[in-house]
Amino acid sequence: MTNIPAESDLVKPLTNPLFGRPAPIGDIMRQAHRKLVRYLDVALCEAGWPDVNAAHASVLATVDPAGSRLATLVDRGGRTKQATAELASHLVRGEFLGLIPDPTDGRAKLYVLTVRGHDLLSSCALIVDDYERWLDEVVGRDSVALLRRILLQIVADSD
Repeated sequence: MTNIPAESDLVKPLTNPLFGRPAPIGDIMRQAHRKLVRYLDVALCEAGWPDVNAAHASVLATVDPAGSRLATLVDRGGRTKQATAELASHLVRGEFLGLIPDPTDGRAKLYVLTVRGHDLLSSCALIVDDYERWLDEVVGRDSVALLRRILLQIVADSD
């Protein structure tokens, strides 16, 4: 008996040039990132921080010890100004961040970590450590170290 391919199997390569090829690395990285974000969101809630998520934590992690302007948080976080401002405003309302005048420019404000913000970052550090231990178990410590070096090289070379 002859195996005749279904019409859709003949059409897919014509309509999607990526059909049948390995998944693009960017798609895989995005899926891995989504898995990390889901893990962080659940772990933050379980750790007693139900009013914040991974996006909030990543904004907090970019604040300098003496404070940072919104533009700095935008540059470091890779988000739009509007998205960063919304996340930072939520953190101010939740008393994770405070706003103080910038001593170098009276018109500007600096976001500074509060005691509550420091506590949240401490929890985040423990959560990230747990995730990285899991990652070490899944793919091996050497592979994680190699992945970290490769991703840092990609990031450094992309500017």
